[in-house]
Amino acid sequence: MKPATNNFRAILVMAAIGSYLLWSAGAAIPLLRLDLGISRTLAGAHNIAVGISATLGARLAVPLINKFGRELVMRTMLLTMFLGVIALSRDAAPSMRRMMIQTGTQALVGATAILLISASLHSGHGWRLPIILGAVILTPISLLNIWRVKFLVPDPMLVHSTDAVKKSDHVKIITYGVVNSILEIGIGFWALDLLVSRDAPVALGALGSAILSYGIAVGRLSLALLQPKSRNVIKFAVSAIITGALIICGVGDPIPTMAGLTIAALGVSPLFALGAFRVSESFADADNRISRYMMGTAFSYGFAPFFLAIVFDNFGYVVGYASLIPFAVACLVLWKVNGPKELPVSH
Repeated sequence: MKPATNNFRAILVMAAIGSYLLWSAGAAIPLLRLDLGISRTLAGAHNIAVGISATLGARLAVPLINKFGRELVMRTMLLTMFLGVIALSRDAAPSMRRMMIQTGTQALVGATAILLISASLHSGHGWRLPIILGAVILTPISLLNIWRVKFLVPDPMLVHSTDAVKKSDHVKIITYGVVNSILEIGIGFWALDLLVSRDAPVALGALGSAILSYGIAVGRLSLALLQPKSRNVIKFAVSAIITGALIICGVGDPIPTMAGLTIAALGVSPLFALGAFRVSESFADADNRISRYMMGTAFSYGFAPFFLAIVFDNFGYVVGYASLIPFAVACLVLWKVNGPKELPVSH
């Protein structure tokens, strides 16, 4: 088996393990709100620390890799998702197929984590048990798995100054990451709370959140298999998000709400990987561009739940989900302005 294939599989396992912990922790915040009887705004504030640390990690990863080498950085920081994408960007041209496989696998494992939370709630064991078991069992596996990666010394031609990306491009790339993450967080993070607010039992709401997450996984893996043109993917994504948001805003029962969430989830499913591919394809400084993109997505991941919670608490879910429609349009615009003039062939 080729070393590149071994590396990709090892990174895939690490990213999947990280996603179990990340997605289960994300699903726990609405449940924590219900347990403590606190507002969505206060519950959303718990995620801000994640946003701060992840943003710093995304900003510092590339300079640290260039200074100390990939092996030391990865084995000490275990920035699984970001460094997985960075590793892929070291190819001659970034592979959207591999990005979809990686993020699709992460979503699949993350959805399973939420499904286990739903089953634990239904059986009367609470929502904390699957998270604790996941942390105890999977963290050592992740630490052992990193030793399977065969680290290569990067080509000096690929090592760039962090100033290689123009300041005007910084803003566009970071904004693109922020918008993509707002859409993904906006659709999925408070889905469980939305379903419960529309009279779904808590366990059923967790199941609905898991189904939504499986929709994201299916969307990503299907795109990895079919490999459509990226321009068709972004058009589908924006259309599905808008359609799903309109359904959510137009109904009040949990079942049609779940249908709207699933449609919107299919729309947001390719956004993260598509964005990473878009900002890096055919650019020599792909690592720095992805770093800026990850800064945007990481910041939004931490802060978007808090700001969305303020909207939901004060104006309701209809206004909150309707507000995602302009972001979907902005996503299309930012996809256009952040790509190369001539598209390379993805592999």
